[in-house]
Amino acid sequence: MIKFKLTQRIKENKLLTIFSTFFVLMFIYLGSWQIERAAHKANLMYKFDEEQAAIPSMLSIKSPDWSRVYVDGIFDASKQILIDNQIHNGKVGYKIFTPFIFDQERTVLVDRGWIPQGSSRTDLPNINFIASASRIIATVTRPEQGIVAGSELLTDSWPKVSQTKAVAVLNSAYTESILDMVLVLDPGSNYAKEYIQIKPFAITPVKHYGYALQWFTMSIVLLGMFLFALKREQ
Repeated sequence: MIKFKLTQRIKENKLLTIFSTFFVLMFIYLGSWQIERAAHKANLMYKFDEEQAAIPSMLSIKSPDWSRVYVDGIFDASKQILIDNQIHNGKVGYKIFTPFIFDQERTVLVDRGWIPQGSSRTDLPNINFIASASRIIATVTRPEQGIVAGSELLTDSWPKVSQTKAVAVLNSAYTESILDMVLVLDPGSNYAKEYIQIKPFAITPVKHYGYALQWFTMSIVLLGMFLFALKREQ
């Protein structure tokens, strides 16, 4: 009898039923998607740790993300780029990207680390240095482009200031072609500034599981509200 009355109430409240069913299913789907993302991130974290623990190999265009590599060449200190708005320990500063020339004519950008902002935005820090032929050890990264601001990406004079780390954009500042990657210099290098720990992604697997729990909780709450509304009418 109770089951019959509940079925009857559902039929009488078609709009409420459709609304509740749609959002309950959507919340369940979003929760399941977050679990899939968590599993994917956990797999990436495993690969990251595996690559970081490996012995550095010679740099090539096929070097995988987060792999530790070595390369022999020389920095070009005359054409450096400051990546703007980099926060470290609560302070605003820049990441220093310096071109590294190897195999005589090939060039790759190297993230030499973080440096604090000057007294004002027009007072750029002095990043000049004398480079000599050397071997560097670094980690391969391929920054995503994200949202950029068109013509405001780069200033005119060297060192240039950029709002993005994307190589596709930074490449326009150079006459020579730049490899589609950025090498994060090991902190032990003589050319390294303050090192910022590499994070393979911003959202960890634990956060994804937390988001999944929120979505599943919302689906349960909405289902409970739906059943309560039907019972209240009865």
